[in-house]
Amino acid sequence: MAMAGVALPKLQTIRLEYHDPGVLVMTFNRPERMNSMVPESYSEWKQVMEYTRGEPMIRVLVVTGSGRAYSAGQDLSAHAPQTPTTSTASVNEDIWRRNEVTRSLTRLLITSPIPIIAAVNGPAIGYACTTLALCDLVLSVESAIFRTPFAELAFCAEGCSSLTFPRILGPAVANDMILFGRSVNAREMHQRGFVARLVASDDQLLPTAVAVARELAGRSQEAINASRGLIRNQRYIDELLETNDAEMDELYRRMISDDAKQAVAQMFAKLQAKAKKKSVSSSKPKI
Repeated sequence: MAMAGVALPKLQTIRLEYHDPGVLVMTFNRPERMNSMVPESYSEWKQVMEYTRGEPMIRVLVVTGSGRAYSAGQDLSAHAPQTPTTSTASVNEDIWRRNEVTRSLTRLLITSPIPIIAAVNGPAIGYACTTLALCDLVLSVESAIFRTPFAELAFCAEGCSSLTFPRILGPAVANDMILFGRSVNAREMHQRGFVARLVASDDQLLPTAVAVARELAGRSQEAINASRGLIRNQRYIDELLETNDAEMDELYRRMISDDAKQAVAQMFAKLQAKAKKKSVSSSKPKI
């Protein structure tokens, strides 16, 4: 839905819709890949965050996914093993560029001048999971799961999760998710205060989120901004920004390590074998 008088950005991996009064709905739009995130996904999400800062008519941002997932996290095809003709320097430079986009995106999420409401319609994995803790409100369907498989890929915490997860979930559950990659269901995340509201019916999630956003957009923006400024005070924002920088610096070191490249290659091969097996199985004639 285009906003009267203002053109919404035209994007490839993200769909935008405007709802009166002042609600922008951002949908991860790669349903065939469970909305897994390629480099363009991060760049376009960053573009959306920049757009909301420059458009005064936007008062609330709602983030959700299309299809059966919120987002399956990073698309590992972006980390496919390098070919013999690809130099290590060029690979590392590409990793550094993508890392800096993610660093900038996280900064924009931390310092967003408008409330962000997440409507989690299915699995939220990796960066899509960790950044939920930077939102003002998280709604979720009961069937959603939350997972951060950093250790499997020899990566490290990101999206400020090394700070936000222990504070919200407690150190034990935070360690279980970040160090061990345990999947946690929506009900437990609700009980622990990570998810604010559970929505029983999947088809009611987005309408509920938009209704909540409209209610927020229709209230005194001065009052909303004042309360957000007290909750997300400068000391907390500075702490988040410092955490983001520390995480992204460490993540770059992890991602260029032989340890991580080997782990990613093994995971990529495993996913390819699974996809091939599924393709062969589906091609067999049914008797």
